[in-house]
Amino acid sequence: MQTENKPQTRENKLVYWAALLAGFLLIAGSLIRALSINNLVVASSTGDISKHYSNSVIIDWALASILMLLVGVWLLFLASPLKKRQRRAWWQAFIISLSLISFGAGFFYRFPQSIHLAVFVLIGLLLFLPLILFVGRFGKEA
Repeated sequence: MQTENKPQTRENKLVYWAALLAGFLLIAGSLIRALSINNLVVASSTGDISKHYSNSVIIDWALASILMLLVGVWLLFLASPLKKRQRRAWWQAFIISLSLISFGAGFFYRFPQSIHLAVFVLIGLLLFLPLILFVGRFGKEA
């Protein structure tokens, strides 16, 4: 007798855990980034950042922190559909991972002293590799 709960394969779990880990890493990174906004305020008051541009830099910093948090949360929501091999979730996670890889690599190439940009590449690869390895299993019955 077959039950409603279909058994999950190792591949399903690997993609699931990769999405969760990438999501949590992005959330942690966004919180660290948000907490360091005080550094920008200090840099603005000491003249390290031009007073003319400081408001824009602070707003952009906060917006980037919020957006990174939202992408991390989005990955947490995608983890369960990825575990169920839903093709739409695969595409969303694929685009997110490809964006992290290209953003991180492109800016790291231009600014190699900013090692945190390489972390974006690693987080993107963490998600990208299992997605590519098991792409044929998505959209099929589990």
